[in-house]
Formats: sequence, structure tokens, C-alpha cells
Amino acid sequence: MQENQNPQTAEVEALQAKQMGFLQRGDIDGMVEECYSADARIHGFTFRAEGHLALKELIRLYLSRLSTLGERTIDKFTVGKNFIWMEMTIQNPQGNPVKIYEVKFIQNGKFYLQLFGLRQGTVWQSDDFSGFTAPDSSMARAFHSRYLEFHSEGDFNGLADDFFTEDAQLITARVDVAGREAIRQMFQDLFAKESGFTPLSVENITNDHDYIWFEATVKSSLGQRRVYDVMLIREGKVHLQLVGSLMGALPTEVAFSNDTTTS
Repeated sequence: MQENQNPQTAEVEALQAKQMGFLQRGDIDGMVEECYSADARIHGFTFRAEGHLALKELIRLYLSRLSTLGERTIDKFTVGKNFIWMEMTIQNPQGNPVKIYEVKFIQNGKFYLQLFGLRQGTVWQSDDFSGFTAPDSSMARAFHSRYLEFHSEGDFNGLADDFFTEDAQLITARVDVAGREAIRQMFQDLFAKESGFTPLSVENITNDHDYIWFEATVKSSLGQRRVYDVMLIREGKVHLQLVGSLMGALPTEVAFSNDTTTS
């Protein structure tokens, strides 16, 4: 998809610039209070911070861990009308580079949800979140299992109707489609080119009242890949899905390598 060229994203880009300004000045308190809603959440698979006080503590810890690492390079930076999606590589003097990804979601001019994942290595130390207890993920696992069943059966109609809202949007490196019917067509085209879909493992999975997020490995005629998948949920259905790669090419990249599917 095109990056930073949609006039609808101007407010989101302004919020990102505002946040960067606070960071450059080292004003973490001001950044959280001005850029994050009062009940904002920053979640990972091994930690959860909610509310301004917890966010300030987590961000200070994160910045202290980054201070021991090296140069940072932005690998992906995509702005939507209500989200910022970034992948970054951080050089590590002690070994292989650290690769992270994060998605920040915006509502009423402020970040209300930020998801932080790791593509390679870690920025954290072993005891940073030693007391963390992962929340119940049974809802996410049931949702994910149904999602995989539709893929395994090649049932694009069931997938579109059961999982996506009428105004849903689905975005990968190559695909940006909006609306249930466009998503239905995308899956119909994808399933026509893919066979032998086989789930291999789910490395991480979690959820909250408004999202499902997982990292999983699957294989098919289009190759083996490990993906991360963020789904925003509204009334039990997906209204925004973002799919990124942790290992291997996404099926949309392989299946649609000679064209670009957009809304």
C-alpha cells in the first residue's frame, strides 16, 4: 500500500510528530499525558501497562533498555486513518540485531492502544516482567481456530460473512482492501491459488475486549511462513486486520506478486 500519501491520515501524522517532539525533549510525562488517552493500554505478549502511570513506567524502562543497544532503522512505517504500524531494526553490540514491530491505534486524537511485538531477539531483560500473569486467551484461541478452519476448507464466503464487518479493512504488505465484499473477493482469489493449507503452531496469542493478536506458523503450496496478525474487533467481528511477516513471504505476496490489490 502507499505510505503517508492519504489526506485522511493528516491527523494521525500530526499526533506521531507531536509524540516524537516530546521524545526528543525527553519529556515522557508530557508525552503520555498529551498523546495517550487516560485509559490507554500498551500490551505485549509478556506484559500489560494500562493508564498513564503504568505507561510512563513502561516507556522509561523501554528507553533504558534501548540505551544499551545501537543504531535504529525503520523497516516499515505505514499510516492509516486510525493507526500507525511500524517495524524497526535495532543494532545490538552483543549479537544479532533486535527486530521489533508495533501498532498504535488512535481515537479522539490520542493513542488508546499500542501493541508491541518482537520479530527477532528482545529488548527486555529476563526479570523485567517476572511477575506478569498472562490473561485468559481462550476467546482468542477459539476465534483463531475458526479462522483457520475457513482457510483449511477454502471457504471464502464463510470467512467473509462470519468474521468481517461490512466496512472491514484488511492490510498486508501487498494488499489493502476495504469492505466485506472486497475482502471476500481477495480471499476467493487467494484460495484459488493456494492448496494444502496446514497450521503448524501458535507461538503467541492474546486478546482484550477489542482485539485479538497472535503469532503463528503455517504452511501451504505458497510456502511456509510465520506471521503476526492483529485484528480489531467490533461486536464480535473484525473491522481492521493487519498481517505482517516474521519469517517467510506472506501468501498475498506470493499469490499476487504480479499485481497490487487495493481498495
